[in-house]
Amino acid sequence: MLAKCLFWLAVAISLAAAHPSPRVISRADNRVALLSSHHLNTVSSFTTLDESSDCSPTERRGLNADTHANEGTNGTIPYYVQAATLQVQKAVPSASFRIEDGYYIGANGVGHVHFQQMVDGVEVDTAYFNVNILENGTVLSYGHSFDSDASSTSKVARMSENTVTPLEAFENAVKLLNLPIEGVAGAVVEKVDGLFESYTIKLTKGCVADPKAKLVYVNRNASLILTWRIETDFGSDWLMSYIDAASGNEVVGAVEHTTGATYEAFTWGTMNPDEGFRELIANPEDKVSSPFGWHSDGNQSYTTLSGNNAYVTIGDSTSSVPDSPSLAFSYPYSPSTTDWQSYVNASATQAFYTVNKFHDILYTLGFTETAANFQVSNNGKGGVGGDPVQIVVHSSTGSATMTTPADGSSPRLTMGVWTGAGTPYRDSVFDSTVLLHEYMHGVTVRLVGGPTISGCLSSGTTDGLSLNEGFSDFVPTLLRVKAGDTRNTDYTIADWATGAPIGLRSHYISTSLQTTPLTFESLNALSSSGGFDLATVWATALYEVFWNLVDTYGIGDVDKVTLGADGLPQGARYFLLKLILDSDALMPCSANHLQARDALLQADRVLSGGTNQCAIWKGFAKRGFGQDAVRGSGSETRVNGFAVPSTC
Repeated sequence: MLAKCLFWLAVAISLAAAHPSPRVISRADNRVALLSSHHLNTVSSFTTLDESSDCSPTERRGLNADTHANEGTNGTIPYYVQAATLQVQKAVPSASFRIEDGYYIGANGVGHVHFQQMVDGVEVDTAYFNVNILENGTVLSYGHSFDSDASSTSKVARMSENTVTPLEAFENAVKLLNLPIEGVAGAVVEKVDGLFESYTIKLTKGCVADPKAKLVYVNRNASLILTWRIETDFGSDWLMSYIDAASGNEVVGAVEHTTGATYEAFTWGTMNPDEGFRELIANPEDKVSSPFGWHSDGNQSYTTLSGNNAYVTIGDSTSSVPDSPSLAFSYPYSPSTTDWQSYVNASATQAFYTVNKFHDILYTLGFTETAANFQVSNNGKGGVGGDPVQIVVHSSTGSATMTTPADGSSPRLTMGVWTGAGTPYRDSVFDSTVLLHEYMHGVTVRLVGGPTISGCLSSGTTDGLSLNEGFSDFVPTLLRVKAGDTRNTDYTIADWATGAPIGLRSHYISTSLQTTPLTFESLNALSSSGGFDLATVWATALYEVFWNLVDTYGIGDVDKVTLGADGLPQGARYFLLKLILDSDALMPCSANHLQARDALLQADRVLSGGTNQCAIWKGFAKRGFGQDAVRGSGSETRVNGFAVPSTC
């Protein structure tokens, strides 16, 4: 939602001189302002313990690691879950907690286990603990936002007979946040069997699924507040609002799980119609990543743009999608066509191809079933399944978003036709920087915090927004880099979709400090002013790292991931993407930039034995994320650091 608002602000600024018009404040605008004022500010710690360990690359870095270690012998608890549990008990002895479902061993051999804090049997929605375990059972690192004093009666607002009902909390959430839900007066609640104080709210209109209410704690100003968590899914937006369970008339916090943008591809690596031509591509699926192909889920085969990894809808309709018994999806398209509705089948085909191709690339690099990727069937390989990506093309919203629930529920990738570049309108599906940006949001949501927790890098904090948007800006750029590019090649996001060379950003993703002077400290001013330079700060730092890695590995192919004899991706492009995926799984919920930096360095130590530490440090240090950088406790307390380890 925040991304969508910033997008329309950028459009308004660019068109103001030619098309001045009065600003109309809508109900949605008011809701955005209300949500912004209620974002939760959760802070996590991150501790690494492997600085002196040898992290033998021959034992731990293989991409084809045996993931059967996810299960213990004869139903016992896996060794890495036991080790992680002991670490939680050691770090916060007084805490009660539960193990989240979805613990797994990644393709790099590192076990990932996530926990949630409990108080009196009630979940603390802002308190999570993640532990990363090496194959030898030792702790690699851990991060958490647990409250070490949760047992204090002075800090905890406990449940009482005066607690408001879930229906009262829902009614107040709709009223206080201007939620577009009808039929509230006639709503009824239905208890969810087996879940503590969890309810479904029936007989309302406006949501794509029945709203839910659950009693949880949240941490606000060092106190635990008992709240009703109200979940509402509007299709384009998925919101969790927290209503004070004692008064019922106060919004304690709000978390949005939809990340927006408006951005674009032809063949893989061709990001928009200005970079190449459409080609007839035969059998592009990877047989290991997609063993059922792209048009079957292992149980049912499809002649439409549906399969195990994704399915396409045209707007909100499933009846008008292309259907080809021969699986030959070839439809006319020209960027000069003014009737954008005439090429909807071409748009649907392009979206289906790009999403499935990205699925297969990411799978090879470790975003598999156990890591909570998006598939109908997980084919007995772990994870939940039942969550292919729904791709909505020609959305009536006119924007691009990715809504990503926890593992087992389908994400929704919405791609609209953008009208801001004049006539002919530009379909964001054909700008792969847009589509891949959105899909990457879903990947980040699933990896950071673990499969069952959404919103760890939420738009409610500067750190979360910058990291989430920055990863989503950088990865399409990484896939866009051409064989002849150099350090002097600059890129941006959505340049084709917007018709503007700089796209929807204020600065290019560039290694030039003259072109893009942004550093870690730039985030201080951006914390209050906002804008997508928040994304560019992090994306540019990663771009610096990329070109340092190119000096060692070269750029690498784009069409597929090639693994060397050592099991590592060949070329800096996919080597760094592998590091990003691994680091996402390592970092704690509500991470800051320096913790994300440390997680990337740690991922390299696990994957390559630390071969690239200096290349990574130098890239980060150039942009102020060096060894002596400081992240204070406030929103504007970052201090640049340009130092690298003495060994570099």
